[in-house]
Parts: sequence; C-alpha cells; structure tokens
Amino acid sequence: MSAGLSGLQPWLRPYAAYLLQLGAPYGVVLTSTYRSYSEQLQLWLTRSRNQYPVAPPGHSWHQYGRAFDITGPEWIYPQLGDIWRRMGGTWGGTIGDPIHFQA
Repeated sequence: MSAGLSGLQPWLRPYAAYLLQLGAPYGVVLTSTYRSYSEQLQLWLTRSRNQYPVAPPGHSWHQYGRAFDITGPEWIYPQLGDIWRRMGGTWGGTIGDPIHFQA
C-alpha cells in the first residue's frame, strides 16, 4: 500500500497535494493511495474490523491511483471534503467514509 503522492495518477497529485497542504497545519497526513488487488482483497476480507467502508477488489478507486485516504482531527474532514467537492472530486464522507477522497 502506497502512502505517497506518487501512488496517485500524475494529473491528480497537484490537487491532492493542495488539499494536504491546507490540512497540514492541523495534523492532516496522507495514509493511503494506490492499493494492489491483493492489498484491497486483504482489506475486504477484514472489513468487519474496519470502521470505514471497504470496496471489494476491482471496485476501489485506490486500485487505479485515483483515491487517497488521510488522517487528522475529525472536525476537519467535512471542511476538506467540501473543498474537495468544489474542486470536482468525490468525498467519501457522503457515504460514511470521511477519510476517503477520490476523483
């Protein structure tokens, strides 16, 4: 599992970097970008122990380098999610996954 911006599609990296820059003063860090099929399968098989939704292999935008997860204070997720949506992305908070951002 890649946690660096290099795990994202090149066109998506500047947008993700901007969002991370906005959140950095508040402790926001990138935790996940690209996931292989086997990494996604492992998350899927252990999803009952995950507080966030997990897509089955082949259905996760992480597998295509088009999604990233962050960690930070919970209060900032909706704010960053709103900014992300205004930038044209999809925020996972609308489906109960506030750490997830995709485009």
